[in-house]
Amino acid sequence: MNDTGGVAPYDEDVVLSPQWLTPVLAQRFPDAVPVRTEVTERLRTVATKVRFRVEYREPTTAPPALCAKGYFDPATRGRTTRAEADFYLFAAGQLPIRTPPCVHAAVDPDSGHALVLMHDLVAAGARFLDPLLGYSAEQATGTLDQLAALHAATWEDSKADLQQHFPARLAGLSRVLPAETLQQLLDDGRTGDIPEPVRRADRLLAAMAAMDARRAEHPSCLVHGDLHTGNIYELADGSPGLIDWQVVQRGIWALDVGYHLATVLDPDDLAATERDLLDHYLDRLAAHGVTPPDRERAWWLYRAYLPYGMYLWGITRAVARPIVERLTGRLSAAVARHGSLDLLGV
Repeated sequence: MNDTGGVAPYDEDVVLSPQWLTPVLAQRFPDAVPVRTEVTERLRTVATKVRFRVEYREPTTAPPALCAKGYFDPATRGRTTRAEADFYLFAAGQLPIRTPPCVHAAVDPDSGHALVLMHDLVAAGARFLDPLLGYSAEQATGTLDQLAALHAATWEDSKADLQQHFPARLAGLSRVLPAETLQQLLDDGRTGDIPEPVRRADRLLAAMAAMDARRAEHPSCLVHGDLHTGNIYELADGSPGLIDWQVVQRGIWALDVGYHLATVLDPDDLAATERDLLDHYLDRLAAHGVTPPDRERAWWLYRAYLPYGMYLWGITRAVARPIVERLTGRLSAAVARHGSLDLLGV
């Protein structure tokens, strides 16, 4: 794009420089001439999010605060995924869901580094949630509304052009670690006190294969793939929005609904409300013009696809330990309570 770092620089200083920002912002805000930036917050997980204010030479319609997300830390380079950048490039503008307005998204053709530049919603009054804090069943109805809108808009052949960008990922994810390494992680305490037969790596990998094998039996749609509380924000009026689209994929709706409810709700609250919440989700699908599965079939799918989340957090190593234990423990408990592995025949 220019000689100051390309479309997706690895160097955070380049991304924050007026020299790089000027042509980037000009694509949507031709009157924007940034002269100075100031970092307001830096959040590091695997990727790094940098919130910063922008000072402009003259009044402009460009946002006064932005958030850049990329793999700026040298220790994480090479772990980048293009899925989120592609989501903002190809999908976000076509979907009736809340997600941060995007100014620039790109994948460097040489390095493969993916970069997303978004409006800073915190500066605009939004609140980003914490996976270690509570979430209520009432709040879950709001996020299920967002999932139903996402799924219905991409149900079966709807927006088929997106399928090439977001293929199914169960098979690929199941090859991330060998069974021996996965077993060591499942035995490190993250799954809580679930019975040993539910904690077996070979059964969990077999469950991933069984879920993947059943894809053709059910309508597919675009799924977020990782909707725990830490990937949700709330606007000032409490309306939820969805962030972190790094695992977006084609899949069955139950991947999202089971994962979401089992991670955000306390296990006792989940047991008391999950059938009502599932009914709410199915009603919202119908309201969007989709014919949902019947209630009993949906209940089976919800329970059978819970191992997806258990696996995803079973392989997680680059996240703070309290979060790993909370989310893996909740998902594992749900898998054990519902006999999900038995449902899948593994």
